[in-house]
Amino acid sequence: MNLVLKVSFNNYDEWREAFDNHSERAKVCDESKTTVGKIDDQNCLVMLYDVDMVGLQNLMSSDFLVELTEKMNIKNNEMYSFEPLPS
Repeated sequence: MNLVLKVSFNNYDEWREAFDNHSERAKVCDESKTTVGKIDDQNCLVMLYDVDMVGLQNLMSSDFLVELTEKMNIKNNEMYSFEPLPS
């Protein structure tokens, strides 16, 4: 499954540094295709490809991400799945 997430937080640069340094994400999606689009200093869009949804749920409930979410006031306001267009 492929996902698009609208993410909000207190500070984009701080969030982006944590996002880029979180190597565990590569275990639940194809990191070579992960795309982040900055909207402004408190919002962005994230596209994840070939996502293992059970693995992602487990990752999101890890102590590290729960604490980071509270610290940075991270909110995943919207999440959509998508499929590639047929050839």
